[in-house]
Amino acid sequence: MGAYGEGRNEEERPAHEAPVATFDLDTTEVTVEDYRRCRDAGACTVSHVGRQFCNEQATGRDKHPINCIDLTQAAAYCAFAGKRLPSEREWEYAASGGDEKREFSHGNEPPTESNACYHHPFGSCEVASFPAGAFGLRDMTGNVWEWTQSEFRPYPSSGSLDPIRAGRYYVYRGGSWSRRFPKWLRNALRNRYHPDEWSASIGVRCARSVEPAQCPAETEWREASCVRVSGTPRCEPGYAYDDAKQRCLLDASIRREAGFGKSVAAKDDASGTTSVTPPPGLTPCCSRARTPEFDADCQKNWPATPASYRFEGGGSFPERQPFLRAQGCVPRDMGRTWTSACCQG
Repeated sequence: MGAYGEGRNEEERPAHEAPVATFDLDTTEVTVEDYRRCRDAGACTVSHVGRQFCNEQATGRDKHPINCIDLTQAAAYCAFAGKRLPSEREWEYAASGGDEKREFSHGNEPPTESNACYHHPFGSCEVASFPAGAFGLRDMTGNVWEWTQSEFRPYPSSGSLDPIRAGRYYVYRGGSWSRRFPKWLRNALRNRYHPDEWSASIGVRCARSVEPAQCPAETEWREASCVRVSGTPRCEPGYAYDDAKQRCLLDASIRREAGFGKSVAAKDDASGTTSVTPPPGLTPCCSRARTPEFDADCQKNWPATPASYRFEGGGSFPERQPFLRAQGCVPRDMGRTWTSACCQG
């Protein structure tokens, strides 16, 4: 589980062994008509409203995935269907084809608009509109992000389901119709929301346990997950298993050379990078540099903000958001330590 290699997010590391018990996963995302049956039975509440492309209140979208639901609503539907939410570990296993470790559900080549629902300006697509991916599953790459019942924590991952608690972050996976770049649809990419947050780009796919639990070789079912009981855990290339710390660790010299753990500081220099003046009440967080190579993209998609800049620092995308707004900018792309934005000039 996880990712390794150049360009991976640090929160996807280290790649680590993550045994799962045999489980069932729905072939498709839960549709609007599926969710409506739960509402009619009194087991689900109406999905949220107030944002463009929420499907339940739209006409002609019965075969589209239900969206604009929070984590609690997603869990309620799965319980109504006699199922449950998948864990983050199960979701990645299914999307990756198990030990095949596919980059995307269909394979290792970046998705196109002919095999995944993304970069789609009109909202979601009908479920199963594109060819099947790993294990015959549909839309694991794109259409809507999918909730899991795993808290967002640093790796290595947990094999059991987490209780849903207010104020905690929970993982959703898979990318969505709203993403413009294939990198956001990678199987290993992690995203998170609080349980009461929701979006027109997030839906749900349900899972079901197979009883009795069936674990992989050299593992046993203990405390609601498969746990290795013999042999040595597998590690990604460049890592070795540390018995004392019970995890795969990267050699410190390799870690320094790869640049893991570096932070990006705000700076002023002759290249045009400047510190951003924070809005009242906020402390400084970011630097801003002109990136004219992306002006054409801004002019095409956000003509009111035609000039491209790169904001760095701040720790996370949400922490940079107030600074972008203070500069009259909208985000066009992002990473863990940076946001590419379109600004007025």
